[in-house]
Amino acid sequence: MTETTAQNSLKADGAQRAIVQVTDALDAGPVSRVALDLSAAIRRFGGTSCIISGGGSMLAEAERAQVVHETINMTTSSMMGSSTSKIASRLDEWQAQLVHAHGENTAVRVNKSIAKNRLPCVVSLYDLPVRRGDRPTPGLVQSLEADRVLLVSEFMRELLGGAGYLDTVDARVIPPGIAVNALHPSVVTAARLTRMVRDMEITAQSPVILFPAALQEGAGHDVLIDALRALENKTWVCLFVGVGMSERRYHYRLMQRIEAEGLERRLRIIEGTEDPATLYKLSDIVISTVNGNLAFDYACAESQAAGKVVLGANNGATAFQIDPGETGALFDPGDADTLGMALAWATALAPEKRAELENNAMVHAFRTFKRDETARQIFDIYDELLA
Repeated sequence: MTETTAQNSLKADGAQRAIVQVTDALDAGPVSRVALDLSAAIRRFGGTSCIISGGGSMLAEAERAQVVHETINMTTSSMMGSSTSKIASRLDEWQAQLVHAHGENTAVRVNKSIAKNRLPCVVSLYDLPVRRGDRPTPGLVQSLEADRVLLVSEFMRELLGGAGYLDTVDARVIPPGIAVNALHPSVVTAARLTRMVRDMEITAQSPVILFPAALQEGAGHDVLIDALRALENKTWVCLFVGVGMSERRYHYRLMQRIEAEGLERRLRIIEGTEDPATLYKLSDIVISTVNGNLAFDYACAESQAAGKVVLGANNGATAFQIDPGETGALFDPGDADTLGMALAWATALAPEKRAELENNAMVHAFRTFKRDETARQIFDIYDELLA
């Protein structure tokens, strides 16, 4: 935000007109984090910042940042009025000068809410579009009507651009920011590392392979178990760390497979972690995705910020985020043989080469994924629209 923009956004009574973020929910997750980080930064710059969402666990954080919040259910209509009319009412009440919709579902509602009183509108798209034949969904069409469309990766731009959807759209690629400083290896104390090693019963001589993924069908755990056979004559420990909601039946079946393979002492399932920085520091190799086809590979970005060698499927955004031989390696999606080859390569790296790759990964993450840099790029776009 610039001083000129702030001066131009004053109401008649001298107060700031609001910049409003709209998101489905304010729960822990990358989309909510971007919306809340932007709102908090606007407040620090002296602007008026508001969020409309369906509510969630991050409301207390919004309150601490002195960000005005309005809870509106984004998914249903009721006798008290539709979400579209409620959003329009709040935008009018706050005399909004710009609205930023996060996600395709939210963009549809925002687009309808500003139909009568047009406002500068920014839409951020975080997920791959749903395919319905050769035609874009109505939600994507409305999202692309915004004044600026922000895409999370170059892969998204290639995907949408190749289909001809961006021909008349002002689209920019801005990766979602992550807490790179909080993931840096230097923040992990010896006590934290020792405690985790003890709790997981990991010996210092064993390379640790980390696979953070949902404990759900299709995540690729079975493929990884097959691939680990390439390391049969080496010592290693592999950690399956659950991300998000897990399926109990899948978890149980996975444990049965591990026991049947005789790998229960080498392969552990962990429901999740409250200390990702220590978990990354404990690890030597991270497999960000087995099947790929992601709009943005968050596990890859976090692993690089933590200075890890990353292996990932050679498709989707992952193929853009990993530089083979410089920050990690790519393998054929869902293929145990090429994943096994990548694992064999990563575990055989000489110490000096491993250190080089780990440093390359950290430098890339700090240049590309810092939250402050994400906010700066988005604020530059706000200034374009409000100048």
